[in-house]
Amino acid sequence: MFDLLHSLDWVVLLRSDVLTPLMRFFTLLGYEKFILFFLPLGYWAWSKPVFMRLFVLVAITALLNAYLKDLWQDPRPDLALRMDHEVGDSFGMPSGHAQIAVVLWLWLAYEVRRPWFWGLSGVVVAGIIFSRLYLGAHDLEDVLVGASLGSVTLLLFAQVKDWHWWRQAHGLWHLTLIALVALLCYFTWQGVAPGYVPLLAGLLAGVLFGYRRVGFGPPSLWWQRALVAALGAMAFIGLQALLKWLGPQLAWQPLLWQGIRGLSMGLFVAALMPWLLIRLSLLPAPEQALRRS
Repeated sequence: MFDLLHSLDWVVLLRSDVLTPLMRFFTLLGYEKFILFFLPLGYWAWSKPVFMRLFVLVAITALLNAYLKDLWQDPRPDLALRMDHEVGDSFGMPSGHAQIAVVLWLWLAYEVRRPWFWGLSGVVVAGIIFSRLYLGAHDLEDVLVGASLGSVTLLLFAQVKDWHWWRQAHGLWHLTLIALVALLCYFTWQGVAPGYVPLLAGLLAGVLFGYRRVGFGPPSLWWQRALVAALGAMAFIGLQALLKWLGPQLAWQPLLWQGIRGLSMGLFVAALMPWLLIRLSLLPAPEQALRRS
């Protein structure tokens, strides 16, 4: 049983020039670069409430995954088997790709509630999980634990998402909870807390603020959705380039800068970009576009 959970000998036999590019594509769908690009596009062009929930769910999952990785410190498979070198010297269990894939794609299928989308999401999740084995980044134990944690997170989130008292609570309560969780992680982290603790806290704070303040509905026509997504994508790429240039110029304390960076991205996604798209008449605003919490 131990060999089955930790050996990748059987995976090596499946590697081929045809399958490798497909596995690299699937594994890309689980990396931060894609997820931080996909969620804003969905927020602007698809459904603001659905992707707000996904922002919260993915942030919670990413933080839990990183915390458990450094707590358990389970090594990854032998470096000689690895075809994905983006993971650096991070630990293996639980697999972040597996955990976040289950949370992101299965929750989206739950929201869409269409049989074909359940099928598509299942293929994406299976592809992402298998790609981590194929590329030698994780063993079977890593992905099973990650997928299990993601499934538990989904079940718990489904129970609490409709708590009326929490949804109607003043925004300061939400911001306070974010700050408390970030501080708890910082002081209890095994070793040195990484920069994405303040990054995720800042991102969530910015998105929650914008969600409450800038109201809009989804575009009604397909070409409007496509245009919103295209403009948003270009603007988001520009923001990332600006923040990448600005960091070394300011030379602030790293954790502080990560928090400011996350807050900037969150405010851009949920406040600034929707406001601009409303002004361009690409997003329909409700009667009261700017809402007070």
